[in-house]
Amino acid sequence: MSIYVFSTLILSIIFLFVFNTWWAGTAPFKMHLAGMVIIATTAFSALLMLAVYPLLRHRPLLRNTTPGFDRRAWGINVSSLLATPAAVIEGYTVIFANNAFLAELGMQGISDQILGMPLTNVIHPGDHQTLAALLASPEHDKKSTQRLRLLCLDGSILPVHISASPISEAPDNEQLLLQFSAVSAHDTPGASFREQFPYHLLVNQIEQVVFQVDTAQNILFLNPSWQGLLDFNVEDCLQKPLLSFIHPEDKPLVEARLHSLIQGKRSRCLLEARVISKNGDSHWVELRARNTSSVKGERSSVVGTLTDISHSKQAEASLRTNRRSLSMLINNAPCMIYRCKNDRNWSFEFVSDGCAEVTGYEAHEMINNLSFSYVEIIHPEDRETAWQHVQEKIAMQDKFQLVYRIITRAGHIKWVWEQGKGVYSSAGELLALEGFIAHISDDDAPTGLIADIQQLIQSQPIPGGQ
Repeated sequence: MSIYVFSTLILSIIFLFVFNTWWAGTAPFKMHLAGMVIIATTAFSALLMLAVYPLLRHRPLLRNTTPGFDRRAWGINVSSLLATPAAVIEGYTVIFANNAFLAELGMQGISDQILGMPLTNVIHPGDHQTLAALLASPEHDKKSTQRLRLLCLDGSILPVHISASPISEAPDNEQLLLQFSAVSAHDTPGASFREQFPYHLLVNQIEQVVFQVDTAQNILFLNPSWQGLLDFNVEDCLQKPLLSFIHPEDKPLVEARLHSLIQGKRSRCLLEARVISKNGDSHWVELRARNTSSVKGERSSVVGTLTDISHSKQAEASLRTNRRSLSMLINNAPCMIYRCKNDRNWSFEFVSDGCAEVTGYEAHEMINNLSFSYVEIIHPEDRETAWQHVQEKIAMQDKFQLVYRIITRAGHIKWVWEQGKGVYSSAGELLALEGFIAHISDDDAPTGLIADIQQLIQSQPIPGGQ
């Protein structure tokens, strides 16, 4: 205001100098009268401004206050520029939500489902009172941080820290800028792990790798065993995605399991995967993990362990190779290798492919087939002798050897040689019979062998026989 008064005085002085030159001349009376009116008007204006100035000093806020619409536009502009989740509310109604907030809720591209709606629609019912207390708190308390849970579009629950800041200092202002931060992102990396596991010194000594990842699957904590397994420095790996250390072929499975844990869709998981070391070698590990929330459906970080199982995997591969070799040998052997029950049918639990060459029957026809009985294809004259001989040897837990005749599927009679023994439990209980049956032909046997076998069979006494 002082600049206006000063300008008025300067102009008045200049005018007086000009008027004085006119006054000294032969100007007519009307000119003199006009000059007097101008001087009086100027003086009156100066006095009026000096009188009104004190009254105008008490209204600076009223003149400088931005209209409500401008405050709203300013709040929306500020929140849209924030990289962290933010929203502007008026009362309880959401009038703006930035992209980061929509992304956390899973509502990208469908902001109409939240704009103009009550904020309580996306707040867990159990936290409505917490939100009400925050919004009802005095101005100086609204900048404090509160923890509550957001309801995401996919049904998961996201724990966050929320702070509220008034957009304007005006008494009638109802617009607030809300800022959100995920709980795992809000805490210092590794702090939540140490809070849940105070015995971190013990954790640092175990052989298994102990890890924690946040809701973005970035590493928050690793114990020293990580470096021992993969040769990566622990500090260099923090805040990096755990998936960057997983073998490409195993990434989809690991990512899916971790995602389900983070979203609260499952509480724990167990799987086997390969991790890549610093020198490029892969190591098989057993990954055990669980989420850190006790509430089903709540989004949270994940803790777990990695156990090196490379040696056991190598042993399994070697065992599979041995089994494959053994299976090949068994199925290519010119005899019938079997495992059967000690019942009156000698019901087979397993027979090798050589059964077709010996009996004419395929393996699938003989295994666990109630309509097939091996005893029935033994020559009627040899059935009881064979049965009694096997039972005697079993009673003594000794192996048995016998020669008898069978009737093949084609109706031919063959001489066969069988050798086997009983399989017993630790308590001495008979579990099964295992052995092999081979065909004996005149071409394969030395001269007179078949006749000697026939004489041996005929001379074998039959206990309890006639």
